Amino acid sequence: MIQKHDENEILEQKCKLLLNENGVRFAGILSNMGRQIAGGYKEGIVPLVDHEDHKMCLEHALGILLTKDLDESLGSIDYLITKRKKVIMITIPMQKYAVLISAELDANIEKIITNATKLLSN
Repeated sequence: MIQKHDENEILEQKCKLLLNENGVRFAGILSNMGRQIAGGYKEGIVPLVDHEDHKMCLEHALGILLTKDLDESLGSIDYLITKRKKVIMITIPMQKYAVLISAELDANIEKIITNATKLLSN
């Protein structure tokens, strides 16, 4: 069994790989309560929100949890995309976590989602 510290280090490394994707600004792993447990911003990126507003992670994690009731009738969520005026937010539910990615408006979102899913499903 992988220890918690080792698991977090693996998740950190996977987030760093996601940050290499073109257009990705932020890649993070969230607990089911919305707490960021790994990841961060790409080097040189100035966050669009302050630390307090960064709690939007909770909003994205809760969004997935609140829609679980529909899984039986509609199927589970593959990913959620929120397009804002300045950034695109992608939330991908995984078994124990959720992946939160923010990307530039001109980023290839489908490619980012495909690569993130492959990377984090291992």
